[in-house]
Amino acid sequence: MSLKRVLEWHELLALGVAGVIGSSWAYLNTAFYEAYGPGATVYGFAISTALAFLVALCFAEMGSTISREGGEVAFVFPTLGLTGSFIVGWMYILAWLVATCSFYVAAFGFLLSFIIPQLHTIPIYEVAGWPVYLPALLIGIFMNIVAFILNYIGVKIAARAQFYMFVLLMICGVIIAVTAFIKGSVSNFFPPFPEGANPLLNSARFALMSITYITGAELLATVAEETRVRPRIFGYLIASSALIAGAFYILMMVSGAIVMPWQEAVKVASRGLIDEMARIHLALGLIVWLASVLGMITSWIPGMMSMSRTVFALARAGLLPELFERIHPRYGTPTNALVFVLIVSTILGLLGRRAMIWFLDVGGVSIGTYWLIAALSLILTRRRYPESKLPRYFKAPAPYIIGGIAIIGTASLIILTLIPGTEISLVWPYEYLILISWVVLGIIIYPFTSRRAKKIGYEKIARNLLGEYYDLLYKSS
Repeated sequence: MSLKRVLEWHELLALGVAGVIGSSWAYLNTAFYEAYGPGATVYGFAISTALAFLVALCFAEMGSTISREGGEVAFVFPTLGLTGSFIVGWMYILAWLVATCSFYVAAFGFLLSFIIPQLHTIPIYEVAGWPVYLPALLIGIFMNIVAFILNYIGVKIAARAQFYMFVLLMICGVIIAVTAFIKGSVSNFFPPFPEGANPLLNSARFALMSITYITGAELLATVAEETRVRPRIFGYLIASSALIAGAFYILMMVSGAIVMPWQEAVKVASRGLIDEMARIHLALGLIVWLASVLGMITSWIPGMMSMSRTVFALARAGLLPELFERIHPRYGTPTNALVFVLIVSTILGLLGRRAMIWFLDVGGVSIGTYWLIAALSLILTRRRYPESKLPRYFKAPAPYIIGGIAIIGTASLIILTLIPGTEISLVWPYEYLILISWVVLGIIIYPFTSRRAKKIGYEKIARNLLGEYYDLLYKSS
């Protein structure tokens, strides 16, 4: 049984763009202004968008050159082998597990509590001093199951739902921006930095922090075998998704900074853009809130989709149990992989709202890791496999420069996050424990899973992962 090629270009664009746009931009923008200033927030998002775009170009070339399920798990294999495939897949799962599904299990009830405060009643236990409320937890778990069902019964159904919500999200964004520019004033943006702040340093700090908000366009590479578009168009969709999502974030940050004086906004708008717009009209506040809910759900659906495909690809490579290779005979989806993602994300989601910050921070390290490996793969593949042997349908311009900048940028992100005392350092002990536990689990699992890979044999694994690209890469010269 094989996966179904059903995804059209507009559905892929919806998955790529809305997969990046989350929810916290709607209620944290004033917190960003207070800490960094609106100037640093906008410039920082511009910097992180530029880095995400460079990485997206790496994924665009590699994902369109070797269009196989699991994305980077497949396309790093020819140059970095099974170990590279395992590391990139393992860190990809962690990134999307903690930064989307598990995060949203904890965050969904918090977001709904803006409208339904009763969700924050009936505390059942505490995590690091923060109570976990039963109604909020149950509704988060319920939405995780909804995302699972949409993915389980077919990628086409999930993508269609994603597309409609994406369109509605974009409409909400237009309403927000138009209202801000009509009712507000550009003068409200100034001064763009807090008094005495270093503009360059603040912008750099926020850029490093905002990387986790910009990730997501690369998830399209993980569903490559389920697309119906030409490889060249596929590459353009990956690259453009990063730019469009980044532009959305920047526009929303500008809107929040001009709709009213930002120094006043940080005092009276504790729920960010939601409160700012509600001061103009309650309906506008509800539109921002709706956009944040849509942003959360449209990250949730592709997050579960891409993780399950990564688990599926690792099983294909013999690096996870064979049961994760199962494809539903009717729906054409990797059902056991989806069940695995549902269970693990629900368990982590039980940590509650306090863990939301942990998940985002740990996600930054894991994102940086698989970004770095993908950029390295681009450079190595260009050097080892010329176009005469491996055709490029989408070419990243100046690949060695782009790949080099992406490697330096992501390596800096990882180093600054792991070293204690920086602006974006992991919080001891919780965040270090989550990351270390995942890495140690991978180290323990890998020797056992690699035994299965040895039994399968290198050639069969290569054919499983690479499909029709195997002959192009390994045929005799």
